[in-house]
Amino acid sequence: MKNFNDPLEIHNQIWSFMEKGVKDRNSAFHTPTLITLEDDNNAAARTLVLREVNKNSRILRFHSDQRSKKIEQVHSNPNALIHVYSQEDKLQLRFKSKLSLHINEALVDEAWEKSYGMSKICYQVDESPGSQINIPDGYQFTPEKNHEGKDNFIVIIAKIIETEWLYLSCDGHRRAKFTYDNEEFKVTWLVP
Repeated sequence: MKNFNDPLEIHNQIWSFMEKGVKDRNSAFHTPTLITLEDDNNAAARTLVLREVNKNSRILRFHSDQRSKKIEQVHSNPNALIHVYSQEDKLQLRFKSKLSLHINEALVDEAWEKSYGMSKICYQVDESPGSQINIPDGYQFTPEKNHEGKDNFIVIIAKIIETEWLYLSCDGHRRAKFTYDNEEFKVTWLVP
């Protein structure tokens, strides 16, 4: 990033890093942390693989097993925070977002078809993610019971409401918040 005082350049760079995260599995932006609220209002954080970015719509897409606890949490409260930190880039991003869940739609069919075979295997397990088992490998796969895993597959769409950017530098940190109003954004500089 060249100009840490230009909000437009910073904003474009944020989305460029996220787009890189979809394609580059070695990028820190490939695996952001999704934070939701449990029923008791405790935070629940987990790492997800970023599958798609749409800068114009301010959308991030993830995949999950619809039986996981995070899906229940999103049903109860769709507000979430997505966090990424790249040590290499000395950059932290926080995205306030509204999550929506998608099953049995063309979007889901397309995402499923584009998924790798190894990814699809994860959805073929009989037990729900997080279920207690007696031994480390004490779970079963029965693909014929769940249409090769597709019955358990769900798409999570995060609509970004606000982005917070923090750049760490020995020459002086920079921090800014981008608040969105339709297609426009307002920038607020913050103390790092």
